[in-house]
Amino acid sequence: MWLLTSIFDQRLTEISVIVGILGAISALPIFKSIGNWSQRRRKHKADRLTEAIAKATRPLIESYHREHQEIMDKLADQDETSISLLHDRVYIDGQKMLDKGETSIDEIDNFIHLYQRYRKLGGNGTGEAMNRRVMDLPLKHETNTLVQEADRIHKEREEK
Repeated sequence: MWLLTSIFDQRLTEISVIVGILGAISALPIFKSIGNWSQRRRKHKADRLTEAIAKATRPLIESYHREHQEIMDKLADQDETSISLLHDRVYIDGQKMLDKGETSIDEIDNFIHLYQRYRKLGGNGTGEAMNRRVMDLPLKHETNTLVQEADRIHKEREEK
């Protein structure tokens, strides 16, 4: 009898294991469905949150874009104004030097500063033509120019 009970218990254990394995295998699709449902739910929540944030911040972003465009327009206007003023100065200063038929180192130094800014901002060919004419002028001899004095000042600062 003991042998019969032992075999019966062994068979019962094997059947329990088989039933457990079959149960687990048959439950996999159910767990997979639950997992998919949970993922879709999280994604839906995340999408709703993203949409709510976008809706809440849209007026702020639109306001920023408007203000940014206004600033960019003002900067473009300031550039155009600077080009116009520099063009006038390049033309007037250059014409004065051309009328004299010669120029000084100080005048050239000042003219170069004006012309470089004018060109960097996108000045047209008139300024370039004036620059070429001015650079072809003969230099008058000077002994104590501002450029020379500025060089001395820079050297003194470097020595300190």
